[in-house]
Amino acid sequence: MNKIAIVTDSTADLPNELISQYGITVVPLKVIFNGNDTFFDGVDMQTEEFYQRLKEKGQTATTSQPSPAEFADCYGRLLPQYSIISIHISSAMSGTVQSARVAMDMFPGSDIEVVDSKSCSMGLGLLVLEAARAAMLGKSKADILDIIHKTIPKIRLFFSVDSLKYLKEGGRIGKAQALLGAILSIKPILYLNEGLVEPYEKVRGKTRAIERLAQIMVEKAGGKRIKCCVLHGDAPEGAELVLKLLTPIVNCDKPIVSKVGPVVGAHVGPGVVGAVFITE
Repeated sequence: MNKIAIVTDSTADLPNELISQYGITVVPLKVIFNGNDTFFDGVDMQTEEFYQRLKEKGQTATTSQPSPAEFADCYGRLLPQYSIISIHISSAMSGTVQSARVAMDMFPGSDIEVVDSKSCSMGLGLLVLEAARAAMLGKSKADILDIIHKTIPKIRLFFSVDSLKYLKEGGRIGKAQALLGAILSIKPILYLNEGLVEPYEKVRGKTRAIERLAQIMVEKAGGKRIKCCVLHGDAPEGAELVLKLLTPIVNCDKPIVSKVGPVVGAHVGPGVVGAVFITE
């Protein structure tokens, strides 16, 4: 039986130490500044430089999925020594899954499975970690896929943005469109539903929004043991506050703190703070 390789894309926003620890293969998406300067997410464009360009230099950023050829190059390096499970950002948000499936078809008869996570950022990241842990324990491909498909409906991702501008410009605003035009002190709390951004509620002030994120996680976890992550886009103080509020009251053994990377950051903007969890 072949060993299992877990592949994902850079929108998972996984910390580098976890990528190394679990032997996860990451295919980068691209960030394009001002329509012409193209960088590979996490390869030649790091998070700090990305937000500096957005905030201090006022540059605009768009994103692009990996090409089928880039996925094929990745799969070709792993085959035939590995069976591949390739888990990616919601197909409702990106064509990445489609590119991966086109690449899969370039290897007829090969053992590749492409999975739509219906999530992004560390919603995708926590799912990938579940798969990678199972692979490291020697679980079969069928067992790992069963874990993945049972975990997807359990992913909960809530976040608050400083501005809806980036979601609107990137075409990912979804039903949160209704919140446009709210006064600046009103901070929307959003969530992912079937891979799409939807409004959850509105609160007044950034600190209150961050406090509410922690409360929502407690409410939704319902006292169950969870695996969780706090994430932020150039807003470490917001992530620290969420973590401080959560640690005494949530049954999460080792919370992960993750930076929202350039591709996801291009669509949510600087200042985003989020909370992600799955129930065990």
